[in-house]
Amino acid sequence: MAGLNSAQRAAVEHGEGPMLVLAGAGSGKTRVITERISRLVRQGVRPDRLLGVTFTNKAAAEMLERLAPMVGVDVAERLWLSTFHSFGVRFLREESAALGYGTRYVIFDQGDAMGLLREILRREVGVDRGLDASAILTRISLYKNAFLAPEDVPESDFEYDAVAREAYPHYQDALRSMHAVDFDDLVSEPVRILRRDVGIRTRWRARFEHLLVDEFQDTNKAQLELVRLLTNDARNVCVVGDDDQSIYSWRGADVGNILDFERYFPGAKVVKLEENYRSRRPILEVANAAIAQSKGRRHGKTLRAARGDGERVRLAKVPDAEAQAKLVVREIRRLIKEGARRGEMAVLYRSNLTARVLEEELRIGDIPYRVYGGSKVFDKKEVKDAIAYLRAVVNPRDELSLRRIINYPARGVGATSVKRIGEFARERGIPFGRAMARAQEIPGVPASAQRGLQLLEGALDDARQQLEQGKGPADIASRLFDSAGLVAELGAESGPVGQRRLANLDFLRRSLKRFEERQRGTSLANFLTQISLDSPSEEVEAGDRVTLSSLHSSKGLEFGTVFFLGLVEGQLPHSRSLDPKITEALPTDVEEERRLFYVGVTRARDRLYLVVPSQRTTRGRVVPLVPSRFLEGMPEDAYEEYHHQGEEAMSHDEVAAMTEALLARLSGGSS
Repeated sequence: MAGLNSAQRAAVEHGEGPMLVLAGAGSGKTRVITERISRLVRQGVRPDRLLGVTFTNKAAAEMLERLAPMVGVDVAERLWLSTFHSFGVRFLREESAALGYGTRYVIFDQGDAMGLLREILRREVGVDRGLDASAILTRISLYKNAFLAPEDVPESDFEYDAVAREAYPHYQDALRSMHAVDFDDLVSEPVRILRRDVGIRTRWRARFEHLLVDEFQDTNKAQLELVRLLTNDARNVCVVGDDDQSIYSWRGADVGNILDFERYFPGAKVVKLEENYRSRRPILEVANAAIAQSKGRRHGKTLRAARGDGERVRLAKVPDAEAQAKLVVREIRRLIKEGARRGEMAVLYRSNLTARVLEEELRIGDIPYRVYGGSKVFDKKEVKDAIAYLRAVVNPRDELSLRRIINYPARGVGATSVKRIGEFARERGIPFGRAMARAQEIPGVPASAQRGLQLLEGALDDARQQLEQGKGPADIASRLFDSAGLVAELGAESGPVGQRRLANLDFLRRSLKRFEERQRGTSLANFLTQISLDSPSEEVEAGDRVTLSSLHSSKGLEFGTVFFLGLVEGQLPHSRSLDPKITEALPTDVEEERRLFYVGVTRARDRLYLVVPSQRTTRGRVVPLVPSRFLEGMPEDAYEEYHHQGEEAMSHDEVAAMTEALLARLSGGSS
């Protein structure tokens, strides 16, 4: 434990009983968690009796990677290190009888859940357009995590609440009929089982001697309850987090969980990590000043700069969004000339709309960049279609997937036929898939549609037979994609778009093959579960590129230089936190926006630019903008005003490089 400061050492060496570690930004919390796990193992705690929970598969993998050299690879692999949702999958697999679905159930990701909800809004509620379906799904998620049954949801005059209340029971019934669970169920269902079954609860509590939870400020009510139910009489639960970085209330996170930890676990030891090893003093002074003005409850702490002084924060006031983008490009060029790397620079913003003008300027300036948290291959239509085929093979009750593939590629099954199949299924109380197989009995389904359905059933049945024979997932998928016509359909598309879509389908096949090789004896169902929990990002090498990121996506990252854009009222704090009507549709508040500002500022290590445009043009009308309230009260010695001096003359080499890149794009040589 050489190099730990006194607070870190106190957290690592804590013995029995609950502990709250308040870890400020850049204070080395991951090291504290891994050192504590390592110490417990060295003291004789069996690795399979340690449960460590975090929020992303990436974070869990990084923790495992750090622990491997500390405790040995074999020991590290026996630890329970996972996300809440991955833990839920493992729990439900072991307790499948209590779930009531058996071992075969499908996990709906956010896109699947949204598709199901839209169908319910249209078919059952009679609402097709005009409302934000994501805001309604958010409400249903909040109901689930608050353990509200459909009949317990209170009535409301607000339209979004009323529609969500009406849609909720239909949504739950549809999930049950398809033997499906959504992400919220992966936590709320284990909680329900543990609550009602004393035997199961006793068995799982005896399984773990120590619980460690990372990013505790991001937990919702269901996740807190899961931790409480898994905690045994010794109460060896250690949570690490920072209430000043709680920025996810819109997806159910409750900052009260970390603020009230000592009420849930009386007698808990509290350790504050305030030594910051990331940012220079002026950056931290700006962050400290902003968060200290919070009007909400918080655990008081002040970050101290272990790295000492540095450049003052630059407050840049510019005329508009175009000038804002030009300033960023000009400063990037200047910093590169001084030896800085593009890969060490990031541009952060509250709204993705801010990135549009910026991307245009970066392309004109021939500055390579990447959009962090951008599109994933597994979100592409052709890949979602292929996955729907695989899910229909594994779970014949998956109506959502069957509806997606029923006429793709086109096989003569029109919307009217699909509607009649659905009505036939509901009238007879049978799954949609079974109604498909009986299409010849359904009045109004033409012979051409019946033939198309027979071809689809034949392809799916063949794949299911291969599955029962123990064939590998990659082989099953390749044969299915061919027999169902997916390869031919995508191959018929000419040009780069068709090639791109075929390449995405190949990426899925390769992913299956790699998964199969990495986990011998794995099943197709396991693969589908894995990609539902964590879809791999598109394989784009970051290289020496400037990073563009929303504030929410930037949490957990750090950069040498950060450009923080759009610091005006209405953008940060966002307008939805200022308008009561909008807030009811998409809940957030000004204090959470303040915490978001704090997160953005503390991403910077050495240089920070705070950029404030003074106006915007909306429908031909110039609208003046007001600087963000979060800029008030900054210590005068921590920042300097940085005035935009206009365009700097480009060198001959820069002009030549930019011209060459522009010509290449015009000729189709570069995307």
